[in-house]
Amino acid sequence: MTEGFKGILVAVTVLLVAGCGGGGSNGATAMPGAFQAQGIAQGTTGQGSSVLDIILETGEFYSFSTAAGITLTVDHGNLLESGAGISANLVEFNVGGNTALSGVMTGLFIAQSAITGTTQIGLYQFTAFSANYLPIYNTPATLSTLAGTYSGVYTYGGTPVTMSVSATGAITGTSTNCAISGTATPRASGKNVFNLSLTLTGANCIPTGVGTATGVMVLNSESGLTRLYAGALNPAGTNGFFWIGTKQ
Repeated sequence: MTEGFKGILVAVTVLLVAGCGGGGSNGATAMPGAFQAQGIAQGTTGQGSSVLDIILETGEFYSFSTAAGITLTVDHGNLLESGAGISANLVEFNVGGNTALSGVMTGLFIAQSAITGTTQIGLYQFTAFSANYLPIYNTPATLSTLAGTYSGVYTYGGTPVTMSVSATGAITGTSTNCAISGTATPRASGKNVFNLSLTLTGANCIPTGVGTATGVMVLNSESGLTRLYAGALNPAGTNGFFWIGTKQ
C-alpha cells in the first residue's frame, strides 16, 4: 500500500465548521496570497506509519511517510485550496523501491490545527492520514540552529549518509561512493523552512540519476532527538533525494 500524504475524510462536520470564518489561525500571520493550509504537520497513516507534512506558503508540499526515522515514501505536488478543502495531483516517490508513481489527493484542514485527507495511487491503492500542525513552523528558520552534523540511512540500498551544515549554510556530506555538497538558506517567508540545493557526485550515488536537486529542509524534535528532513527533486522532477538524518 502507498504511504505518503494520506488520509481519510473523517470528522468532516467538525472540520467544515471550524474552517468557516477563518478556522482559527492560533495567531499565525499568513503572507498575502499565501496558502492557508501551509505549515508543518505530524501524524500517522492508516497503516501506522508516521507522517511529516511540509506545506509551503506557495502550496507546494512534501509529505514524508516514515518508520523509525527512515523514509519510506515521499509525496510531492502543489495544492489547490477551496475554503477548508484541498486537492492535488502528486508524485509518490517510493524511496525503498526507487520508483515514482502519479496519484491524487483530496482532504480538509483547519489552519494551523489539523489536516486529514486521502491519497489514491493507481486504481486501488488508497491510504489514510491525519496530522496536527506543529507550532515550530511559525518560528523563523536560522542557520545557527541548523548547523551541525546529521547521520541516517537512505532507505534504498540501506546506504548510510552523513551530512554536515556549517553556520553559513554550506553542506558537505558522504554516502557510499558518493560525495554530497550544497547550500541551505532560510526561506524568505520567514517560516521555519530552509531552501535546499544539493549536488550528488560519484559513479554509484544512491539514489541513482539525481545529480543536482533542489527542495527544502526542516528540523523537528522527535522522542528527544533532533531530526533533519531533506527533500529535493532533480530538474525533471522524476527522481530526488529524500532523507532523514539525526543530529549528532
